[in-house]
Amino acid sequence: MPVQPNANGVIINSDDLTVDDVVGDRVLCPGCGDKVFEKWPLGWDAHSGQTCDGIVGATEQDRKSAFKERFRHLFR
Repeated sequence: MPVQPNANGVIINSDDLTVDDVVGDRVLCPGCGDKVFEKWPLGWDAHSGQTCDGIVGATEQDRKSAFKERFRHLFR
């Protein structure tokens, strides 16, 4: 699937892409659709562990693990 940026150049369809399509780019969080990562994957762990509404888990580590497992195709 081709990369789909919004009017601000933020990739909005990362869940349909691969790590090579998104690394280093501005990416809308594939979990919650609210947070813009300015340079993917920088900041994914803090966001997923604390504020991402698209991830559930009893602890911060559970949430991080769930995010990384669900979106494994976006990591190297």
